[in-house]
Parts: sequence; C-alpha cells; structure tokens
Amino acid sequence: MTLPKDLLPGTIILVLCAALFYVTTTFDSDPLGAAQGMPATHMPRLVLGVIAFLTLVMMAQGLRSRRSGEGDTPPWKMWATAAMLALTAVLFPVIGVPLAIFLVCIALPVLWGARDLGHVAAFAVAVPVAIYVVFQILLGLRLPLGPLASLF
Repeated sequence: MTLPKDLLPGTIILVLCAALFYVTTTFDSDPLGAAQGMPATHMPRLVLGVIAFLTLVMMAQGLRSRRSGEGDTPPWKMWATAAMLALTAVLFPVIGVPLAIFLVCIALPVLWGARDLGHVAAFAVAVPVAIYVVFQILLGLRLPLGPLASLF
C-alpha cells in the first residue's frame, strides 16, 4: 500500500501547528481591561487554526484521489516561491507589510505563469489594501508600514 503524497507533509504541518499552539499558551496575558484590540494569543491561534484546517482539507483530498507520491519531486517554482516568501518575511520590518505583500502579489503570479498583467496589478493592489484595512483598521493591530508610515 502506498501513502498519498500529501500525508507526510500534512502530518508535519499539523505537528508544527500543535507545537506552535502550545507556544501561544506561554504568552503573557493582558488583563481584559488593558488589552487594546485583540489579545496577543488570538491572532496566532486564528492563523494556526486556518493552517490546520486547510492542511486537513489537503490531506483528505489526497486520501480521496489515492494518488501515490512516489517519485514526485517538487518543481523548481515551489522552491523559488518558498525563497521569495522567506525573503518577504525578512523584509517586513524594512519595507513594511503592505509594500512587501504588494511585491509578492506581483512576483508570485508572474512566476507561476500569469500573463494577464492587468489582473495581476489589480490583485497586487487589492490584497495589501485588504490586509491593511482588516488588520490595521478593523482589528487595531499595528503592522510595520516601513516607508509608507509617513503617508498614514
């Protein structure tokens, strides 16, 4: 019997999510009246919950399709995407979250073969704006804005 190709990576991701969830239990808690916006534990747990849910969906789809992962090697684009996202995380404090997300939203679709640059441009503008509105304005979380800080 061969295992689906998504079973091992999915298991690793779920173990990491569980370990990181445990780390959030060690965060200092603010008294209810002193917390502004969202408490420090909520956002990481929300993100970890979404990652875990999507991982379970991926694993279920792999089990249903019954495709084996033997001999499959990730394409070079996957490694380029991982490197680009790691670089983005490093650049967050330097150029700010909106600008970094904007650059990723341009580079990734082009890397993966998108040819309609109008749609790519609209996507690259809409995603950072949506992230800014949701996290900065609605949730009251301060994102590093980098050089854009002087505009807001």
